[in-house]
Amino acid sequence: MSQLIEVLPLRMELGECPLWDHRHNRLYWVDIIRCTLFELDWLSRAMRIWPLPALGGGLALLGRDEILVAAQTGLFRFSPASGQYRYLLHPEMGMPTNRLNEGKADPAGNFWIGSMSTLGRRPEGSLYRISPAGEISRMLTGVHVPNALVFLPGDEAIFTDSHMKVIWRYHLGPHNGELGGRRVFADDTELASIPDGAVADSEGNIWNAKFGGGRIAVYQGQGRPAGELLLPATQVTSCAFCGPELDYLAVTTAKRLLDDEQRRAQAEAGNLFIFRPGATGLREPICRI
Repeated sequence: MSQLIEVLPLRMELGECPLWDHRHNRLYWVDIIRCTLFELDWLSRAMRIWPLPALGGGLALLGRDEILVAAQTGLFRFSPASGQYRYLLHPEMGMPTNRLNEGKADPAGNFWIGSMSTLGRRPEGSLYRISPAGEISRMLTGVHVPNALVFLPGDEAIFTDSHMKVIWRYHLGPHNGELGGRRVFADDTELASIPDGAVADSEGNIWNAKFGGGRIAVYQGQGRPAGELLLPATQVTSCAFCGPELDYLAVTTAKRLLDDEQRRAQAEAGNLFIFRPGATGLREPICRI
């Protein structure tokens, strides 16, 4: 049974993108709207905060103890030691009304990042794969809100367009990583909530945040419901296993799209929650860009 261990009372507008750095026992996450990057040192519980270059949208581990940060203005190499950003590239240069959202490294060291319009739920986004050599490949088009990107053993991945409310399972091609063999993993079209960020555990289960639903839903590997974790905030955005043994779960939440009355009623909306979920996670791959 999951147990709530700790709450960080941050009251973020749009907490997102939790990432565990197993090299230094640190947890990173962002507040997208307030353009803020957070770091929690797991052992000392010390927290550091830095401004983001622009609206945030994705994090990954890099070599040399750095972090890859995806923002509206492109991808950046960030050094926690110096607090400095170095611009790398932008997969959508010349599209200033889009922003980057939902980034993950795959086991081969590629970085995958989605994009979405900032002008409304328009099908103007894409999903990109960026190779270690910096080659940009557009994998999907016509995306409204990219989310729930998880790479699975056996050359598979899950991904959702939150606006469409269906989580898809894809086969990854062996040569260039093309997405094929799409099939439904979970259908949320009858729910009031939408599928948001997700993570896999060491047993192959998928933990998916339900934005507007106040919970993390757990699915077995083929998409069968296997439990849930309830939160005292409806706008649940993402989750990541963390801790030296990867046996904790960090869950980000938001105040985004809550009206004034709902914000008053949800005193813990926008906080970061840390649970003992009764499951363990997997180490995040190192991005080789």
